[in-house]
Amino acid sequence: MLAAALSAVACIVPQAAGADAAPGSASARDEVRVVLDASDAGLLGEGDAAGRMIVFLAADGALPHGTQPCDAPFFASPQPMASVAVERLSPGAPVTIGDGAIAFPAPIRELRGRFTIQAVFDRDRSGRGHLGPGNLVSAVTTVEFDPSRADSPEIRLVRRIEPEALPQAPNLRFVEVPSPLLTQALGRPTVMRAGIALPRGWDDPNHRRRMFPAVYVVPGFGGDHRDAEGIARMLATPGSAEVVPQAVWIVLDPECPLGHHGFVDSAANGPRGRALVEELVPELERRFRLVRRPEARIVTGHSSGGWSAVWLQLSHAGTFGACFASSPDPVDFSRFQNSDLYRDLSVFTDAEGRERASYREPLVRQFDRTCMTVRDEAAMERVLGPARDSGEQWDSWSAMWSAVDPATRLPRPMFRDGDGMIDRGVVEAQWSRYDIARRVREDPDRTVAILRSRVRLVCGGRDGFFLERAVEGLRDAVDAAVAARAAAGGPAFPDGPGYIEVVPDETHDGMALKAGARWHSEMRAHLRAHGLD
Repeated sequence: MLAAALSAVACIVPQAAGADAAPGSASARDEVRVVLDASDAGLLGEGDAAGRMIVFLAADGALPHGTQPCDAPFFASPQPMASVAVERLSPGAPVTIGDGAIAFPAPIRELRGRFTIQAVFDRDRSGRGHLGPGNLVSAVTTVEFDPSRADSPEIRLVRRIEPEALPQAPNLRFVEVPSPLLTQALGRPTVMRAGIALPRGWDDPNHRRRMFPAVYVVPGFGGDHRDAEGIARMLATPGSAEVVPQAVWIVLDPECPLGHHGFVDSAANGPRGRALVEELVPELERRFRLVRRPEARIVTGHSSGGWSAVWLQLSHAGTFGACFASSPDPVDFSRFQNSDLYRDLSVFTDAEGRERASYREPLVRQFDRTCMTVRDEAAMERVLGPARDSGEQWDSWSAMWSAVDPATRLPRPMFRDGDGMIDRGVVEAQWSRYDIARRVREDPDRTVAILRSRVRLVCGGRDGFFLERAVEGLRDAVDAAVAARAAAGGPAFPDGPGYIEVVPDETHDGMALKAGARWHSEMRAHLRAHGLD
């Protein structure tokens, strides 16, 4: 495995400890208390007083530049965190976080030294993550953990997170479209959101074009429709019309309470793909004078958005005519980061018991630093969401690809807490249906033709999340299908502008920048070939 070959030092190795339980007999110096003062009781408003109290810590001077502790999890430098369930937050009554807490990388009583600390009361379940509107946060302060001290640090909640105002620009629009499909499936009113960046001439009645093609952008993990602001700025820049495709750029919102839903029709998140193509796309075409042909609809994305773009192109070929994807989440589950989900026993360790890396930083040629293991990542997710509802990456994949457990009404976990043992039944019966490379091997007639004619896919050879391994697997599956057809003397697969490439030495973030610059000309060529430029 690649993880075993790395010359690396893991930033934090110990796994999460503790479980939700009544507080133990820890001494005062072994715990942190979080309180909402009675004078600040109005911060609760009308919302639910039940939730999860989380404290985020960072060793003195260890926070990434420009961040606060609550911006965690930090993949490049995982920091300690701990949480407890709160049945009801009562103003003036401290919440104790000690040995009864779920903690990463170890219980609070094992911490020593000076830390930056911040608390969050997570009570909002309508969106992904602990920084949703309505949640309460403390100021950033410092604490000293010293076994000789007799007092407990006390953190005060001082602010309620308010909804962010949508950005504004002359060529920027935001829409919300109610979804009957999702509302029925999820049992609650559900809307779809999009940010619309308009090209020059869209509102000019004398412009040569009255109907425009569309570029649908799926943001990466943590992004949403507000990312349209940057594209609107790009389209308004003088001279951009000579470089950037003159289309209506539509930035979709892939966020939901259980994470990045990926526009997959799933048991947990509802029929997100169908809702997009059957409800949102037709409404946007009506409102924004869009050409209603597959060739006039391009779908693109990076990272989690890259996987979503490829999935939408394959699943809804009658809707989208071209796909541009970079550094996608794993497209081959036999090369799922550093695991083979069909053969390996655990996602935490390899056959020799070595920890599997989940995130790395390339330092110099052929030398990487492992910053986070899969065990680390899973442990942090358990602190944020013990029921596997953190909305973070692994929990998000489960919500996309797993069936729902009738007992918990949550997605079935693909691996076991504690040791990372893979549930082969979940993989084979549920996750494998979303394995794009496996689809190529099982249905080459359909998938290979689409990939070769419509999909441009690139990934860096030193991707921080090891995503190049799966991209290589997908490329090999396509090449094998083409070779097998030629050897059998059957009709050749149609050729086209599609390609799958791994760019040597390029990183995850670097690939996003290079791919975007490269694809503007290729998107324009595609539109020109169909009379849409």
